Amino acid sequence: MDENAPGTPDLSGDQTPAIDLVSRIQRIEGGLSPAERRVAEAVASDYQATTRMTISELASKAGVSQPSVTRFCRSVGCSSFGEFKILLATTLTVAAVYLSSDRVFNDDIGQLAQTVMMRAANTIRDCLDQLDTNAIQRSIKAIAAGARLDIYGQGGGSAAMVEDTKLRFFRLGIPVCAYIDGHQQRMSAATLHPKDVVFAISNSGRSKAVVGAVEIARSFGATTIALTRPETPLALASEIVIPMSVPEDANALIPTAFRYAYMAIIDTIATGVASEMGGRSREALRRVRYTLASIGIAIPTPTSDPTPLMKNLKPQE
Repeated sequence: MDENAPGTPDLSGDQTPAIDLVSRIQRIEGGLSPAERRVAEAVASDYQATTRMTISELASKAGVSQPSVTRFCRSVGCSSFGEFKILLATTLTVAAVYLSSDRVFNDDIGQLAQTVMMRAANTIRDCLDQLDTNAIQRSIKAIAAGARLDIYGQGGGSAAMVEDTKLRFFRLGIPVCAYIDGHQQRMSAATLHPKDVVFAISNSGRSKAVVGAVEIARSFGATTIALTRPETPLALASEIVIPMSVPEDANALIPTAFRYAYMAIIDTIATGVASEMGGRSREALRRVRYTLASIGIAIPTPTSDPTPLMKNLKPQE
């Protein structure tokens, strides 16, 4: 193993290894052998307990041989099981708040919820580790200064997020439309101008309809932003790329976690755009809140309740 290779742990001196082992395991899980994947599942079931196990105990828990555990350790960038335990303990010390819950479940449904929800929390943390802040800043400035925002996406997960993304931005007073139909995306792209912005969302980055629409929009001078995997056709077609790789879970029954990471990024951008727009966004948000308060459905904020009308109005169906 090349000691200077990226991601290779450096245990020389007192330097703290710059490796988030939990994120590394999740990122490469899909590429592990079946035996190594069983080790990963055994580790993920109780990170803290793993740091106290011997190699034979972990092998027994995973139902594999000790050499399989050693191969797993090497696959995640560690030279030995001992080094693996040290790095895992370091990761847990830094990020324990994201990897555990104070609640202990003894029932199957509780343990199922813990698996799904901790996966979501860990995915968002991993998203933060990967985040390209320069791309986020460029996206915020482009959308805040743009005359119009069109959002493209296709497929189960991306299509659902397109509509949710529209809700994040139209309440700021930005002219925005969302398209999940490929033909409409192309027609939308053909009507854009240099001051307009396209925000394309695709986990695969390989939707031909979305890529084609982005290419058309860019040809007419619109700013194109893509939230997708790096080095994909969509990433290569876009002017601003927010690269994000979320590994698929080895368990096909667990819904893909990329939605949590993507929505966290979208919320970050929307918050940044609101701040960039300043008074314009605050006035738009005030109007939205007032109209909701007038029919009795606005929810008071923790610090203030600007909707006294709620107290005198009956909730609407």
